[in-house]
Amino acid sequence: MKKFVFLSSALVILLSVSVVFAANLTQFRPHNGTVAINGERPVNWIETASGFTSGIGVGQISVGMNDETALWAHATDATGMILDQFTKSTDGGQSWTAGTFNAGDGLSMLFAIDATTCWAIFNTGATQGCYKTTDGGTSWVNMNAGYGASSFANVIHFFNDTDGLAQGDPLGGYYEIYTTTDGGVNWTRVPQADIPAPTTGEYGITGNYDAVGDNIWYGTNQGRIFYSTDKGYTWAATLTPFGATNVVNATFVDANYGIAYRSYLDMGIEPAINVTTNGGVTWTNVNVTGDMYARYFSYVPGTTNTFVGSSATVGFEGASYSEDGGYTWITLNTGYAIHASAFLDVETGWAGAWAGATGGGMLIFDGNLNVITGSVDGYVTDVDEGFPIEGATITLGTFQTTTDATGYYSMILDIGTYTLTCQVDGYETYTQNDVEIMEDLTTTVDVSLQNLYLPPQNLNYTLTGTNVILIWQDPEGQIGFTEFNIYRNDVLINSVTANLYIDPNLPSGVYTYYITAMYGTHESIPSNEVEVEVVSAGNNLISASAELIGNYPNPFNPQTQIAFAVNEPGNVRIEIFNIKGELISTILNDNVSAGQHSVTWEGLDNNFNPVSSGVYMYRMVTTNNYSSTKKMILLK
Repeated sequence: MKKFVFLSSALVILLSVSVVFAANLTQFRPHNGTVAINGERPVNWIETASGFTSGIGVGQISVGMNDETALWAHATDATGMILDQFTKSTDGGQSWTAGTFNAGDGLSMLFAIDATTCWAIFNTGATQGCYKTTDGGTSWVNMNAGYGASSFANVIHFFNDTDGLAQGDPLGGYYEIYTTTDGGVNWTRVPQADIPAPTTGEYGITGNYDAVGDNIWYGTNQGRIFYSTDKGYTWAATLTPFGATNVVNATFVDANYGIAYRSYLDMGIEPAINVTTNGGVTWTNVNVTGDMYARYFSYVPGTTNTFVGSSATVGFEGASYSEDGGYTWITLNTGYAIHASAFLDVETGWAGAWAGATGGGMLIFDGNLNVITGSVDGYVTDVDEGFPIEGATITLGTFQTTTDATGYYSMILDIGTYTLTCQVDGYETYTQNDVEIMEDLTTTVDVSLQNLYLPPQNLNYTLTGTNVILIWQDPEGQIGFTEFNIYRNDVLINSVTANLYIDPNLPSGVYTYYITAMYGTHESIPSNEVEVEVVSAGNNLISASAELIGNYPNPFNPQTQIAFAVNEPGNVRIEIFNIKGELISTILNDNVSAGQHSVTWEGLDNNFNPVSSGVYMYRMVTTNNYSSTKKMILLK
């Protein structure tokens, strides 16, 4: 019979993280710093050694029913399957000591009472059943719940010191469920008449249950949730909207509100859960918002209806949490293979982890879910032209995000009053004070930014005969930029989109040039001016077949523009050589139209690898047998 490993309750944790652990306490973070980016919460986990030997990780963690500083955990292999070993802590998870069972085979789960007392249920063979230790795990005693060689035990749970329940698969035509009222000394099987009949091929799952007060639920491999309101003496069952072909489990806030979910071993990010408001009598399918990591779920005690979901599926490793009962999910971690999670409150929890040669590890939660949150959203646009601005940075306190291609931003953050700032190169910084973030509400702040209409930078020139070659750099911020205007002696002579312009065949005289940048219908202030004196007629570019003008800047890092001109259409090839004369890159080999052109070299060879600093030669060859070579210097 195929069984799936699952453990989930307010006192149970199943987490695994695919990292290698050190023996001493260290920390890792899901992202740098403490800034919450795009709604993700900054979360730390403190690593400490689990006590297991190399190659063995931690699966279930059970918190002591009568002592929350007493933690018991079982071992797992790298796939997350349970091994028959355990480790325990008596100091809230700071240090751990490993041990082995002198008990049955096929451990299903643990249920911790305190530092010395713990229950374990085993699921295979003649020695299976409910075992108990009262000496800190040195010895385990079979408490004779009634399970035999043909049974399969899944779950053990105690409601208090005396009343408990053990649940197993169908045997003799009905589920094998036992109850105790004397702390597990004696066990009585629940009569067949008090348990709904199993469907054909239906069975429970190891550790697959939850309990709140006198209420207990367990899921099956055929989409049903069994539930009892009287500590397991009488049962009912309902088919979830997931249907009879899915393995399901449920996690509850209280006796009424809970969520059901598919619980295969390979679950990743899921689009839907089932919700109940009447203790599992009926279920409603909910299509969730956000990334819901959906292999394991737990409820966070002390909150109204906060759940944490997690996944170890390859490509979908991470955790998320919901503050609204499972409808909306906020990313908590990404990139960590988390098998499950559980919390005592919003700041206290533990996680198990597996590792390779250095052995298994244990994680202590070092963060704050801070379940009182709200959100902010809005659009950022250009105040004059109205177009959306992508890449603007929105900051409220330590929370930060950026706008998308439509100018939209959204962010989840703690409730309170903030100063909102919006910044992007080329625009005035926008500030709005007293932005109030309210619990479970969205505050909308739309921003219109004033473009600074920055001018082009570093206008320079080269004089070739009577041809003036102008080269310049882009404005610092060019969102909305459309073209450059070329001015000679305060008169607009042309508009171009390239960073190069050739003013040919000028009469002798003194000429003053500047460039402006156009942003739609708005024009920047002028760039710096350059004054050029043309003193005599020389080799006019307009009459030459072609001209390799030069590169700018020179020296350069990391890129330079190579300018050239041709008098008639044709093929132009521009090649880069090292100082040894070896060809390292052909950056242009194509037909071009008559006129002025430029091509950029990024300092890469033909294999797109960066070249080293040094002197390089560039050569231009045309179909009209024009050839010219010049020198440039790359400085890093």
